[in-house]
Amino acid sequence: MKKMIDNIRKYLPVVFLFVLLFFCIRYRKDLSVEKILRYTPKEPVKAALLMLVFYAVKSVSFVFPIAVLQLAVGHLFSTGTALLVNFLGRAVTLAIPYWMGRFSGSSMVENLTSKYPKLKTVVDYQNGNPLYISFFMRTLNFLPGDAVSLFLGAVKIPFGIYMLGGMLGTLPGVILATIFGANIKNPGSPAFWLSAVLLVMISVFSILIHRYISEKKK
Repeated sequence: MKKMIDNIRKYLPVVFLFVLLFFCIRYRKDLSVEKILRYTPKEPVKAALLMLVFYAVKSVSFVFPIAVLQLAVGHLFSTGTALLVNFLGRAVTLAIPYWMGRFSGSSMVENLTSKYPKLKTVVDYQNGNPLYISFFMRTLNFLPGDAVSLFLGAVKIPFGIYMLGGMLGTLPGVILATIFGANIKNPGSPAFWLSAVLLVMISVFSILIHRYISEKKK
């Protein structure tokens, strides 16, 4: 009985992941900013709850870009409300795959490191500091965020430290994407261009860090 329960705990998150992955692939044409806005209720509370549901779906899907949600939320709500919804949504996307990885255990670590060798490289480079690892890996765009969450859950980094580091690491990107979304229909505004340039700079920084770590490991 114990073995059966362990197997259920190990494989249930994987089954759940494939079900939601199928959903995202099947309906990927509907996962655009325009389509999301079209299906969103007019009432702010219902709209916010729907966005959090979308974030939950995103948290177990490697093919659903989180930027689509952040831009849609930025466009849909006032800036203050949009930031709140996007930060809550980001917390959801950090927490769900973490616990999936935590319950899956060592088998998940092996699967992820074989598929994404850079995961282990980055963790080893950080010398085992859980807060710094959780923060630093959120500043890197060359690793899928969902894979990072699954991995850090599977290696059992303490949840509170993981969430603190993860939220701090995603802070700049969430703020900039929200501002960008709020001004997406006003491309001539300074806020639009400033947020766009800073988002590009974050991506460039991630690429440079990636190259630096790769060279240090050679």
